[in-house]
Amino acid sequence: MALHKDTAIVLLKRVYGESDKIVSLFTLNSGKVPAIARGGSRSVKRFMNTLEPFNYITVEYFDRRGRGLARIENADIIETNNGMETSLKTMCIASFFTEFTDKLTKERERNEHLFYILHEVLTKVKEWHFTHENVLHYQLRMLEALGYLPNFNSCVYCGEEIPGNKKIFFSVERGGIICGRCSEFVPCRVCGEGVIPWLSSMKTIPLYSCENMDEKVTTQDTNNVNIFQAREIMEEFVSFHLDVEFKSYRLLKGLLFT
Repeated sequence: MALHKDTAIVLLKRVYGESDKIVSLFTLNSGKVPAIARGGSRSVKRFMNTLEPFNYITVEYFDRRGRGLARIENADIIETNNGMETSLKTMCIASFFTEFTDKLTKERERNEHLFYILHEVLTKVKEWHFTHENVLHYQLRMLEALGYLPNFNSCVYCGEEIPGNKKIFFSVERGGIICGRCSEFVPCRVCGEGVIPWLSSMKTIPLYSCENMDEKVTTQDTNNVNIFQAREIMEEFVSFHLDVEFKSYRLLKGLLFT
């Protein structure tokens, strides 16, 4: 049983038995690691408030050849989740992205890129009042880091490059945009002009707090974009291809989009 030392983000926790905690850690060097903290519910010295969701920590754990639950020996806080409690929306956003990471990653598969994106989200959500643009931005970046990003550049059926003003057909089943010719026989949804280019741009544009978001986002005319169509595209895409349901998203959707 090898001892590992790593940095990690606590994705979730639950009480196990009378005094233990089971946590899901997303570590920098080993990816997602399910672990148990013996006495974690009562140990003031080692685990008091350390293994709480959204915390950024250093951790030492024993792992049995990458199988089963690792055993946490020590954990120390680098950054706490203080600030998450400022609003229900803040908690829902943080929960959505940790759940997103937990459900879409396999155990013990390193993904350094995803680790730093998640850390950035959990830092920004304490500082900003997130909008739907912020959520889409990080969702798209995470999908890219996981290798699941939709194809927004060329027809996923014939491979033809499609100019921005012609990007109006999207096939959920095939995972990307469709050209006009292929749309005649490939099942797809028709979007308003500008919806898909705007959605694609959300991954790369600089983001700002929502107080000055309207002034800063200049790559697309968001007044002419149906944000609800963009949101529906992502919901259908994730549901179809990844076959997961995010419990935290149901509440977040109500807070952000109503």
